[in-house]
Amino acid sequence: MRKKNKLAKPTLAESKSAIAFGAAFLLMCVGGIYAVYHVSSSRSVRPDLNQVPVYFKQAKDAMPFPQTLDPAQFQIADVREAYSAAKEIPDVLAQQPCYCYCQRQGHRSLLDCFASLHSTSCNICINEARLAGQLHRQGRTDEEIRTAIIQKQWTNLGSSK
Repeated sequence: MRKKNKLAKPTLAESKSAIAFGAAFLLMCVGGIYAVYHVSSSRSVRPDLNQVPVYFKQAKDAMPFPQTLDPAQFQIADVREAYSAAKEIPDVLAQQPCYCYCQRQGHRSLLDCFASLHSTSCNICINEARLAGQLHRQGRTDEEIRTAIIQKQWTNLGSSK
């Protein structure tokens, strides 16, 4: 009968080295995946700052409108005001672009931002909806509101350079 060859147990130092190597390799893999994702997503976040983001030219093309969240559930006044505008004038918001470039999330206009909690953490969406609501109350047309939103974005771009 033959004796089975027993493998020698690794020493503590050898075990620590193997664990450290494995951890470093894992971190490099995760870092590489993050770098690839981060670079590709940062390109899609701001595709072309000269291009106006998507919106509907006519409200009827956006029908049926997405169900927006209830403004009463929000404590912050600006957020509540923006969600109120989405609830009250969905036809107007459907005809406005959203300069947070959320179309990568499937949004097709500013209105879509208010069908979820997306806008609660996005000052761009909040400010655009509040502006749309204020201008609508002043009797401005959907086109005039869109022009104001686009102009505001261009002004913001100019001041950030």
